[in-house]
Order: sequence, then structure tokens, then C-alpha cells
Amino acid sequence: MRQVRIVSSWTLEDSWKYAGKDWGISLHRVCSRTGSFPPSLAYYFIERFSEPGDVVFDPFSGKGTAPLEACRSGRIGIGNDLAPEAYVITHAKVRPVMARQVIEWVERNRQFVENYRGCDVPEEVEVFYNKYTLRQLLAVRELLMNDDSDLGIFIKAVILGILHGSSSLSLSVKCSHSFSMAPRYVEKSIHRLGLKKPRRNVLDCLLERTSRLMDGYVPMTRGRAFMRDARWTGLGDESVDMIITSPPYFNMQTYAWDNWLRLWFLGHDYREVSKKLFHTSSIKKFREFIQDALKEMFRVMKWDRPCFLVVGLVKLNGQKINMAEIIAPIAEKIGFSPVRIIMDTIPRENKYLMYLREDQGVSREVILELHKGVAAERDVSIDWKRGLPVEKKVIMA
Repeated sequence: MRQVRIVSSWTLEDSWKYAGKDWGISLHRVCSRTGSFPPSLAYYFIERFSEPGDVVFDPFSGKGTAPLEACRSGRIGIGNDLAPEAYVITHAKVRPVMARQVIEWVERNRQFVENYRGCDVPEEVEVFYNKYTLRQLLAVRELLMNDDSDLGIFIKAVILGILHGSSSLSLSVKCSHSFSMAPRYVEKSIHRLGLKKPRRNVLDCLLERTSRLMDGYVPMTRGRAFMRDARWTGLGDESVDMIITSPPYFNMQTYAWDNWLRLWFLGHDYREVSKKLFHTSSIKKFREFIQDALKEMFRVMKWDRPCFLVVGLVKLNGQKINMAEIIAPIAEKIGFSPVRIIMDTIPRENKYLMYLREDQGVSREVILELHKGVAAERDVSIDWKRGLPVEKKVIMA
């Protein structure tokens, strides 16, 4: 394999490391989800390696960070994820609706929601909610269950974001925003800590949350979202100008279980979803999976275009593994040119599980830069206070 440069994210000119913790528009925060990279990272590579009007694709879109940044920057953002809740969140970000449309939906359906008498609900769901709030939540769930319009999916995403958490708009008893906690643990916490299930009006919380998220935002372009296997996306040959994505980190994230309550709201059983998602502790199986995914990425990408894989330095079965070093030779055999590896330390407070030691879990993000041909890098200055690029000239990487 060709020699690959290794650089630190801090040494890059105008690096996203200087953007600040809360950089990015409010819509990025529609729903907290584990295992995502910051909006500033996506913005940095999109501005450096693509032009307005280009198609930017994320085959493992998660909560849709890269596709949203693409649309916000005048590119066409396309996100794909086989996890149903990730698809809903991504779709909401690349095809958002106006706040007035949500207001109109609430006005049309308020009487139905307030008069709803409910139905049977799983005991594990009942643990989280006040009876008044749960009855309204069930009504909203019934209204949205078969609504796949842009408006319906956007409302689903907003509800997913407040379905559980600890904010003043969260519908559940106080618990994690990022992942659905185990019912037994929540039940024990209620008794041990004396927690109260808040009596929330679901529609009022929906309206307030929508107002905070949109805040007048109108996307420069509208994107697309799919719920497909990343190994067979259905996109056309050489139809994509740039890829930025983060493939699965072995078993570091168990997305189906982590989102079991959100999946229930969407009408899915997390156990069935888990069977479809890729997760393994086997390096051999990971190599096979990533090879198929990379072949698909190579097929859909145009020539002389870049692909960025945000992976990790992980601890697996007591062994420290640099995922970029596993992926790079596979990518090269397929036809990509590995260009550089960018090392990016993850602060402890941003780790997936807060109780992990510094030497456990994903200790560092590793960004593998691949080119199909030779990619052109735009020489731009990024003012992180304004978030707007200032173009200089085009250079060749």
C-alpha cells in the first residue's frame, strides 16, 4: 500500500477544532443521537472539497449532520441510513418544513389529540410518561404512523427529539436525551430519586420545539434521504461529487437498542431492526462489510472526487485498533487513493459512555481521506465566527 500521510486536526488551516463547541444552526439539534461527528467537521470538508451545486452523499447518515450542512451551504445533501429513526431525522433535516405548516397541522388535529382515549401500550413504555402525556403521545403516534410526507416526517423527527430527556420540553420522566434508557433502570431511578413524570401537553411542546429549531431557517437547497443498505444504495453510477460518512464502529454503538423507545414510536420493534443493522466484534466480518460498502461508494462517485471516512481508534477485545489502517488497503485495492489520515482526539465528555476511562471505547476519531483519481481542494478561508467561507483560488491536492 502507498504511504499515507498522518496529520493532526489541529494543524489544518481553519480547522473545525477552532469552531467552538456549539457551532451550527439549531436544526442540527432536532434529535440527540449517539455516535455523530460535529457540524463544523462536515462544514470544513464540504467547503474545502466541493462547490455549490455539487452532490454530497453520506451512506451512513446517522442524524443527518453532513447532508444538512451540504444543503445549508448550497450543495445537494443526500443521506442514507438503514436505521428507521436515523432515516427520519436525516429526512427532516434535508427536507424541512416551515414552522407555519406545523402550526396548521396542530390546529387541524388538536381536538382529536385532546379527546383521544388511548389504547393498550407496552408496560416498558408506560414507565416513562404521565398518563395525560402518554394519551396525547399515542394520539400523535396514530396520526403520524402512515404519514410519509415531508411534513409528517418532520413532525416525527421533532417528537423523537423530545420523546425522552431532561429539558423543559421533554415528554418523559428525567432521563437521557441521547439514547433510550432501560425501563427497569428508569423505574428504579424514579423510586430511588423521587422523580416525577411531567404532565406535558404534547402539541404545545411540539410547537415550541419547532419554533426553536427553525428560527426562520430556510435551506439553500433541498436534499434527499433514503433508508437502504449502504452496500446497495440505488444511486446512479458516478452521480456523487463528494462522500463524507462514518461507518459502524464494530460493536461500539448498539443503535437499535439505544433507540428502542424511538423505534416504538415509529412502529418498529428494536429487535427486528437490530437484525438488519451491521454490528460485529469480528475484524474479518468488518473487512468484508466495509469492502462491499467501499465498492458501492466507488461506483457512485465521480472521478477526481474525495471521500472522507470518519472512523476511530477503538479498543476491541483488549486490543487497540486503528480503523483507518484496516480500511485504507481495502480501499486502495478497490481503486481509491488513500491520501492522508487525520487524527482527532475525542474529549472524555464527548464519549459515548461517560463512565469510560480515557483508554476505553473510542478514544480518538480518525479521518481517512480517499480520492477517486485526484481531488481538487478549494483554497478558502473559513471565518468560524460567521460560518461563511471566503474563496481564494483552486489548488490541486
